[in-house]
Amino acid sequence: MAMQLQKAVLDAGIVTRDLGRAARFYGEVLGLPAAGEIVMPGIGLVRRYAVGESTLRIFLPETLPVEQEHGDGFASRTGIRYLTLAIANLEQTVAAVAAAGFGVPMAPKELRPGVRVAQIQDGDGNTIELMQHDA
Repeated sequence: MAMQLQKAVLDAGIVTRDLGRAARFYGEVLGLPAAGEIVMPGIGLVRRYAVGESTLRIFLPETLPVEQEHGDGFASRTGIRYLTLAIANLEQTVAAVAAAGFGVPMAPKELRPGVRVAQIQDGDGNTIELMQHDA
């Protein structure tokens, strides 16, 4: 039997060691609207951001996780390694990320005719792929 979705979108969660830096990256630099916060005593705090109809959850556990090596790009290890956001202002967003001091492991480039991509990283080294369809 296949699962029955109640919501036709995929929400994602990211664990952070620094909620302030994560809030600056996702809320201020990328401009995602805050969508609430949940405190779970003994567990941690989840701050939600709206991404269209999806939700990005930034989780700060009460016991901070061990910091891991970021590797050499998103293809350097297995697991969920990146999120993709389809946006209309690729160059400006990447410039804002770089100006704010966050990582840009791949500057904007043409992936195929009419499609440009870039990769940016939040303060914990999580990769976000930005994709712009010009057609």
